[in-house]
Amino acid sequence: MDNEDIILCFCKYPEAGLVKSRLAKDLGDDHASVIYKTLLDETLNNTSHSGFKTFLYCYPDTNHPILKQYRDKYSIILKKQSDGDLGTKMYHAMMDHLIDNKNIILIGTDCLEIDAAYIQQAFNQLNSDKEIVLGPTEDGGYALIGANKIDASIFQDIEWSSEKVLRQTVEKINELNLKYSQLPIVRDLDTFKDYQYFSTHEKYCHLF
Repeated sequence: MDNEDIILCFCKYPEAGLVKSRLAKDLGDDHASVIYKTLLDETLNNTSHSGFKTFLYCYPDTNHPILKQYRDKYSIILKKQSDGDLGTKMYHAMMDHLIDNKNIILIGTDCLEIDAAYIQQAFNQLNSDKEIVLGPTEDGGYALIGANKIDASIFQDIEWSSEKVLRQTVEKINELNLKYSQLPIVRDLDTFKDYQYFSTHEKYCHLF
């Protein structure tokens, strides 16, 4: 066993019309895709500074030249997402790595507030007595899930992209009697209102 703590990050091809559909309604497809690239780059910058090995799980595959640029820039490993809905993809990615590693954290590319310190906090929870850790978002979902023990049911029958995601996930975890904790609430960048918040925030405005 490698017995490492590792990070999995899910992403899509950073192309106009394929990403940030809610943001694109207000800013247009091209601008939304530029913001997505910014978020992806900053996410990988944060995981790189955390010091943990990072795997970038790509949809539909790993062939996009920008993804290969990130691979070389941040010394990450590219993987193709499995088939199925979001929950199925997440479960298979985590299970593939839990076979050989101690703790797994999975994140997306929507949350600038998941920095190296936040990631370390998640691993600290998993290295204590917790089996699951969640990074809840303001909109009722979660931006991070970490585990050293996982079950497929945690990702089944979840109303993804709704305000019910976190609550439904916690219910599943409780049904399995797993020890879990929640990190401080973070904010995703999904909507024009979110964009206004981050683009005028003194900590993040330089990115835009």
